[in-house]
Amino acid sequence: MMTAITLPQALSFRLDRQHLTNPAADALVAARTLIGAQAQVHSAAILQLRARSAAGAADGDIDRALYHDRSLVKLWAQRSTLHLMPSDDLPMILGLRREYVAGYHNWYAKEGLSLDQVDTLVAAVVQALEQGAHSRMDLSRRLVPELGEWARPMLEHSWGGIIKLACALGHVCHGPAEKADGEGAREALFVHLAQWLGRVLVVPDARTAMADLARRYLAVYGPATPADFKKFVGFYAGPAQQAFADLGGEIVPVTLGAKKAYVLERDLADLMAAEPVERQISVLGLFDPYLLAHVDTGQYLEDRFRPAVYRVAGWISPVILRQGRVVATWTHKTVAGPKGKGAWAVQVTPLERVYKKELPAITRGLKRLSGGVPVEVTGV
Repeated sequence: MMTAITLPQALSFRLDRQHLTNPAADALVAARTLIGAQAQVHSAAILQLRARSAAGAADGDIDRALYHDRSLVKLWAQRSTLHLMPSDDLPMILGLRREYVAGYHNWYAKEGLSLDQVDTLVAAVVQALEQGAHSRMDLSRRLVPELGEWARPMLEHSWGGIIKLACALGHVCHGPAEKADGEGAREALFVHLAQWLGRVLVVPDARTAMADLARRYLAVYGPATPADFKKFVGFYAGPAQQAFADLGGEIVPVTLGAKKAYVLERDLADLMAAEPVERQISVLGLFDPYLLAHVDTGQYLEDRFRPAVYRVAGWISPVILRQGRVVATWTHKTVAGPKGKGAWAVQVTPLERVYKKELPAITRGLKRLSGGVPVEVTGV
């Protein structure tokens, strides 16, 4: 008979494993636990790490980790979305990314590129980056005169174009952003990955990488199903199911809400012992991975509130959790604070009742995300 797990147990386990009950020592530990911080919006990744870190998540700390220590690397990872990923995890992630290559070739074929043109374009991008960092437009200005106008669309494509394939093949990552034309504009620079890290990575085969990733995923986001894992990695059902099968006796089935799910066998005792922390409040920023890891969002969000959180164009709202369930969304703007310094003016929009006695905990969570600047909250 399978062990029955209650929803409060599952949510408590996930909150603890994701450092939302007790923060990680620093942002690098938090990023490793999460299997990267989603960085389609760069500032959102920083908020994800601040929500879970006791130290090391100030803007300057993240910049040092990315551009000096290079212990974090920005590149396309699971779901083909940008992440801040610990460099030690890149072999696993690149093993996963190799599974995306056929999909990229299908995309390019629909845009009229032959396999030979794709190979030529990837080789040209890699060769250019071996000479130094380039933006999309730098690559276009350099390579289109050599290759022809056919190369321009996939070099300048705002979704990554040919650079996404070069990244999936382990050649490319993001370097520092540089100021571009236009007030406040920032243009991404791309660099040669092996040169950036100062070493060549040994990448496992895709099946091994998927099993390793599934093991890491279940340790943090379990109990979960192969369908949940498929959503998290953004890939086909077959490899996700195979990854769970490859874990074999490392995982055990449980029931969660009368449905079958899986957890690592070594984590079952912790899961069964998990209990909600009284009045626990967690404040999460945009695109938080807590909201991206399961198909059944009803585990932590009432269905009638989905449009407020899962918005158009894939936008994921900042939220407030009570014992792991979404009770409010929030927005903020930067305003003038004491002594001319910045402050956050935060508007909370309750989805369920939010109590005045919860305001101190909400404010503490927001101040952690703000980097310590003053926070003024309305809506509670």
